[in-house]
Amino acid sequence: MKIQTIKYISLFAIIGFLSISCSDFLNEEPQSTWGVDDFYSTQTEADIALAGIYSTFASDAVYGQGLSIIMESGTDEGYYNRRYNENWTVGLYRHTSSDRYVANLWAKLYSGINLSNMFIEKLQKDAFEQEDYDRLIGEARFLRAHAYSLLVAWYGDVPMPLTSTLDQTANNLAVTLIADVYVQILSDFTFASEHLLAANDPAYIPGRANKMAAHGLMARAYLKMAGAPMKATENYALAQAQCEIIIQDGYHKLNTSNDQGYRAHFLNYIQSTYDTQESIFEISFAYLREMGINADGRIGGINGVAFNYGGGADGYPGAYALENVSPLLKNIYNVDDQRKDWNIAGYQYTNKGDIIAVTDPLSGQYCPGKFRRWEPSNWDDLNIKAAPGVTEAYTLLEAVSSPSKNFTSINFPVLRYSDVLLMAAEAINYNEGPASAIPYLNMVRNRAGLENIEVTNPDVKKGKDAFFSELVDERAREFCFEGLRKQDLIRWGLLGKKLKLQNLMIEGEPTFKNTNENHKAYLRAGNFYNAAKHNSLPYPLQEVSLNNSLEQKAGW
Repeated sequence: MKIQTIKYISLFAIIGFLSISCSDFLNEEPQSTWGVDDFYSTQTEADIALAGIYSTFASDAVYGQGLSIIMESGTDEGYYNRRYNENWTVGLYRHTSSDRYVANLWAKLYSGINLSNMFIEKLQKDAFEQEDYDRLIGEARFLRAHAYSLLVAWYGDVPMPLTSTLDQTANNLAVTLIADVYVQILSDFTFASEHLLAANDPAYIPGRANKMAAHGLMARAYLKMAGAPMKATENYALAQAQCEIIIQDGYHKLNTSNDQGYRAHFLNYIQSTYDTQESIFEISFAYLREMGINADGRIGGINGVAFNYGGGADGYPGAYALENVSPLLKNIYNVDDQRKDWNIAGYQYTNKGDIIAVTDPLSGQYCPGKFRRWEPSNWDDLNIKAAPGVTEAYTLLEAVSSPSKNFTSINFPVLRYSDVLLMAAEAINYNEGPASAIPYLNMVRNRAGLENIEVTNPDVKKGKDAFFSELVDERAREFCFEGLRKQDLIRWGLLGKKLKLQNLMIEGEPTFKNTNENHKAYLRAGNFYNAAKHNSLPYPLQEVSLNNSLEQKAGW
């Protein structure tokens, strides 16, 4: 079996197809100009069509910035830091049903679903060997399942079309209950796990779906089902089983390079280098815009380390630095935890060319460093004031010759092996208690340079609750700013509690002043969050207006 690499020129053929918004895909007339009935007959054509589906996930509304950064903010990891506006509405819990982030995420995910449905319907079975045909269908079903997983996690009950749009009557679809959507999600992921290539197969193309990614995202789905709102706790055992499949397979492992494996692993994302052993599935933004695909990666830009030199021009690794790290996140790290200095940068580049330390959590430049575009060439410069007219040297980490002021080529992780280990630990603890779960948590800690948890915190051995409390913190230490925290806190029923604690921590900082408007703005997420309405998004107003069978949720 041969999987052909998509050539740049071929990708331009899908631009017209991708331009179908699908925010209204349920009420669009069918597009006949690109000959879908004849298109899906070769490997190259199939690869081009699949690239179109992947591009919906790489879009601005999903992993480009909307879902991965803006909507994910407003947790105990961090918060929007501009006091003079409420642009990150979902992260501030100030959104309405007409909010653009609410509408755009819905639109792009349903666009991906519609493209997946079309692919499944139109792929010409007689043109492929059975194994190749099943693999291609498995990839489309994987992507459809992932889109539905995101929809059901963020919106709850949603319409569930399993066929492509035929005419405007397709608009009138009632919602499918969460539990029934998960039945379809699990069916799709199961088929994908049976037919996709493994990541260590010589024919596998990094960045695309693979067998163990399907198992891992099934585990994530089972954990979501086990928590709120379904609270179907029998799914913990099923989540554990999926994690064990990946662990026992033996290929995937943590990056432990040079005793700085965490840093090395994230440098791979920053430099568009694939580490398929730890990174089980990721979204690639590198060069997609150059190939004509509207995929706006802003990872490390709007949530990166402040770089003010250069006047906001292209050619510098600029960052708008719109997100602050929470004091709560800072305080759960051990001083020896290698992840702390990576995830919390603690430095900035001033408009005068001086690299300075940022140690005050209430400073507007106390920003995440996980997806940093640059770092000091000489770390001693943090403590040395640059002489007038002297610009201190920095190292460009991003794999580009001339950085864009707005877009980055940094890839975004969807599923890492450490997540598999901690999902397994969570499920095992629920079913059996901490004894068998501790080794998995320790693998993640040890990679960060820490001793076993039972040495530093013996209480974790005392029972399920004690271990779970530690696991809640460990997931924040490991996965902060990776788009997982809000859904974790929601399924655990802890979002409101953590936001209240975060506000107490902010107000307890020695530098906090009630008269400082910037400081007070950091409290907005905790003040505005309402558990009665903010654990899922409203349906987009436009969709409710167009879909006669879709009723808005109470309170919206």
